[in-house]
Amino acid sequence: MKQHNETLTGLRGFLALSVVLYHIYESAVLENSITALPKNNILYLIHHAGSISVNLFFVISGYLITRSLISTRTVKAFFINRLLRIYPVFIVIHLMIFAVGPFMKYKWMDGIGAGEYMVHFFSNLLLLPGMFPLPIAQIVAWSLSYEFAFYILAGLVFIVWSKESYHRFVKYFCFFLLAAVCLTVVYWHPNFLFFLVGIAVFMSENQIKASWKPSKLFSLGGFILLIFIYLSYQLKQFYLIIPLLLSYLFFLTVAMEHGFFSRFLRTRMMRYLGQISFSLYMWHTVIMFPLKRVVPRIGLGVPEYEFAIYAVLSLALSIAVSHVSYRYIEIKLTNFIKKSFRTRRYKANKKAGTSYPF
Repeated sequence: MKQHNETLTGLRGFLALSVVLYHIYESAVLENSITALPKNNILYLIHHAGSISVNLFFVISGYLITRSLISTRTVKAFFINRLLRIYPVFIVIHLMIFAVGPFMKYKWMDGIGAGEYMVHFFSNLLLLPGMFPLPIAQIVAWSLSYEFAFYILAGLVFIVWSKESYHRFVKYFCFFLLAAVCLTVVYWHPNFLFFLVGIAVFMSENQIKASWKPSKLFSLGGFILLIFIYLSYQLKQFYLIIPLLLSYLFFLTVAMEHGFFSRFLRTRMMRYLGQISFSLYMWHTVIMFPLKRVVPRIGLGVPEYEFAIYAVLSLALSIAVSHVSYRYIEIKLTNFIKKSFRTRRYKANKKAGTSYPF
């Protein structure tokens, strides 16, 4: 099975960029810097860029997490990898927001008491807002709450499925309980179904690749399916059934790396944005918050010009900060943590009389 998919990397970048542009537009509308687009304007579809991009991120997670669980030696290693993937960047932003938020009157932190501050500090640290109706410090972190809930459920399913020592009735009972939990989660958070789309792609892609070879006739399939996804959100018919089906078909073109849209996603720029996509997703709203205050003070007096400056600065600074974050937090800090962890494991094993580090 091919492990590195450059189209998938580019898709991450495309989705992260879409979320940034969506938040730039939405925040400008809320600040009355620009007038909201009318629904009969084709550009109105930008209103759905945020939700569509996050849901497709969930599809990516469903696809990759399934592969990761199957290839990882233990569930413990899987969870350690997930924690090291998300928490270094998250905690840096988390500490920064809770350090300066009350002084900058950031959202609900204005005038907050010490007890309430501590409750929200730890609830946000544990990624509870999103899955639960709690105040959230990092606007985009609600999706991380979904991600970790999925990691836990997927890990539990994998444990039950892989334990051959379990009696079959015990397995059935555990699966029944997990199914009940999953149905409850989906009932309250229907977007969880997009994780299942990713799992479905992973489980079916080899069979599809073996039985059907994409031809030039379907070269525009990725573009067309993405447009249909946007239109399905606009029409709001059949609730999630149509978007789920379209997302499955769209992601197949990504998994197969087929078509012109796949070529676009494999360009150097999209792959670069894909590399820094997590940092870009996490940092951009933090960058935009002070800019919303600073740009109007420039004194141009023309909302359209102020919006243009705000948009350019938001995008440019978000990419610049995300580049630094990727290089020094996602790579260097994470590698330092891994190295420290391995050193402690090695010393512990050596003290116990073993000669191997893991």
